[in-house]
Amino acid sequence: MTVSLEPHTVILSGKCGVEEVETLVAHLESHPGLAVDLGGATDIHTSIWQALMFLQPKIAGLDAASSMPEKVLLAMAFRLAKAG
Repeated sequence: MTVSLEPHTVILSGKCGVEEVETLVAHLESHPGLAVDLGGATDIHTSIWQALMFLQPKIAGLDAASSMPEKVLLAMAFRLAKAG
């Protein structure tokens, strides 16, 4: 399993496919305020990005040089806000 629940964080690791999105969403919906640690993920399916964009958890586990996930989430949220 590439999605695991820690006390204050959902950890994504390895190749995170579409089959993991239900688990991710369930964790985030049942534990509001959890951060999502993407530091160990090597591949993230677009369905997971969509869930992260919709639920907007705090993103953790990235170094300063790897800000692509935040940029993707911000750009997608901006485009949705513009469309709505």
